[in-house]
Amino acid sequence: MQQFLHSMKHYAIFFAVIAALTYVLTLVLGADKVDLDKYSTVTITKGDTLWELSNKYHNHHHLTTNEFVKWVEDVNDLNSDTAQSLSPGDKLYIPVLKKELHNQVAIEQ
Repeated sequence: MQQFLHSMKHYAIFFAVIAALTYVLTLVLGADKVDLDKYSTVTITKGDTLWELSNKYHNHHHLTTNEFVKWVEDVNDLNSDTAQSLSPGDKLYIPVLKKELHNQVAIEQ
């Protein structure tokens, strides 16, 4: 009987560790998710670069140019090569809240 209890104790510890790891992984992996519905999209025109987009929208975000570029690359699954070869018509999410651009348009009208 004592051996059975000892064995059950090991199973309980094992399952507690698995549950804790699952919880931590859920928090860590879920933290990187971005709610894209909140962010603006832009349509690339000829000659656009991520650096130019950062400068164009600098009044609407609080990132450095490098942070802006990194955010756009990460969220849009771009690497440095694909970021260099943007094509007119490509649509990209940018780290500018939709409400920020909406407010700007309302002010200008």
